[in-house]
Amino acid sequence: MAGHRFIVAGDPAMARDTVYAVLSQQEFTVRPSGPWTASAERGSKAASIAFGALAGSKGRHLKLDIQSAADGQGNLVITLFQGTSGWSGGAIGKGQADDAYYGVYRVVSQAFYSAGVLRGESAI
Repeated sequence: MAGHRFIVAGDPAMARDTVYAVLSQQEFTVRPSGPWTASAERGSKAASIAFGALAGSKGRHLKLDIQSAADGQGNLVITLFQGTSGWSGGAIGKGQADDAYYGVYRVVSQAFYSAGVLRGESAI
């Protein structure tokens, strides 16, 4: 499953809540499923299927599964797993989804970087 991993220093709850806030600002609906897990969705699944690439970047259905865990070195590892691929819109839809996911990862990274707590990140 594709996604992105962030290694963050500082208060774990604050880091987790920062991700939730950033995703909410990016028009995701965030639904916690436990103290350190959540799912986030935006766009329309029906529009992505019915209109394919014509659903566009904003209408494209995106889903992220969020997991947070300590790394044993005092850092929090936050992993965002992609729950959709975009293939319902063909190659163009896949490209739109990839661009949208990358944009979300960039905004989350910038929030942590600006706060001075980002220790590392990587695509998975």
